[in-house]
Amino acid sequence: MSPEPCVSAIVVTYESRDFIRGCLDGLYRASAEWLAECWVVDNASRDDTADLVHDNFLQVRLIANRENTGFGRAVNAAARQATGEFLLLLNPDTAVGPRAVAELVAFLRHRIQAAACGPKVTGPDGGFRHDCRRGFPTPVNAVGYFTGLDRVFPHSRRLGGYHRRWLSPDVEVTTDCLSGSCLLVRRSAFESVGGFDEDYFLFGEDIDLCWKLRQTGSEIWFVPAARVMHTKGASMRLAPSLARREFYRSMRLFMDKRLRPCYPRAILSVAKMGVRLAERLSDRYRHAPAGEASATDRGAK
Repeated sequence: MSPEPCVSAIVVTYESRDFIRGCLDGLYRASAEWLAECWVVDNASRDDTADLVHDNFLQVRLIANRENTGFGRAVNAAARQATGEFLLLLNPDTAVGPRAVAELVAFLRHRIQAAACGPKVTGPDGGFRHDCRRGFPTPVNAVGYFTGLDRVFPHSRRLGGYHRRWLSPDVEVTTDCLSGSCLLVRRSAFESVGGFDEDYFLFGEDIDLCWKLRQTGSEIWFVPAARVMHTKGASMRLAPSLARREFYRSMRLFMDKRLRPCYPRAILSVAKMGVRLAERLSDRYRHAPAGEASATDRGAK
C-alpha cells in the first residue's frame, strides 16, 4: 500500500519537555509520509513544553491550554479540528517503530469491521506492556487484577481476564480495549460515539472509548506487527497522589457508567468496595497502580 497523508496524530503533554522532542522527531522520521497533520495539546505545562514545540516543530499544530483540562478533553479539542481519516493518539514518552503507523493504517484499511487498532507496546527493556491489549474491568477481572491473582495464575482465563496473560504478545487478535498510549482510530468512528468521555480526567478514557465503540458492533484489534516503545512511569514523580486517586476513580466511574446495566447492583457495590480497598492500600504503601500510565503520560495536573 502506497503511503498517503491520512493520519492526524494527537499528542497531549504536561511537563513533557524531556520527552516530546524525541517523540515528535521519531514520529516524523518513521511516519512523515502518513501524516496529514500532527497536533500537540499542552495542558498548561510549567516546564516550557509548549515553547519547545512552538520553537522547534513549525509543522506541528499547537494548542496551548491555560489550564489543565485533562487528557480526554485535550484530545477532543484537537480531534474536532483534525482532518485525517484516522486519528493516531500518542503519548509524549513513546517511540514509534519504523513501520508502526503503516501497519496500523493497513490493518484498518483491510479490516473494515474494525474501528480501532493498537500496536504491541514494550518498555525500554523490551518487556511487553500487557495494558496495550486488555479486557474490560468487569467485577471478576477487577478481582484478578487488584488481588494479583492474575499474576499468580497467568493462564487462568477467569482470574486473568484483564491482562490476558495467556495470550502470546505476538498474536494478532481482537480485544476489549487498547491503551491510549498509542492507538489508531477511524475519525468517523471516534466522532460517532462522541469522542472521549470528558468525565474522566486522567485514566480510563481509552477503556471507555473502546467500550462505546464495541457497543456499536465495531471490532477492536491488537496488531503486534506494529511496534511502539513506551517509557511509561518515568515522570510519575510529578503527581503520584493525583495519579493514584484518578486511576481508582476512573475504575469506579467506568463501573457506574458502563457496567451498571450489565450486573446486579450488589455485585457492582462489592466490586467498587474492592477498588476502594485497593486504593487505600495503595495510599498506605505509596505504590503506583501497576501497569498503568504515568501522570505525565496522560496529562496529569
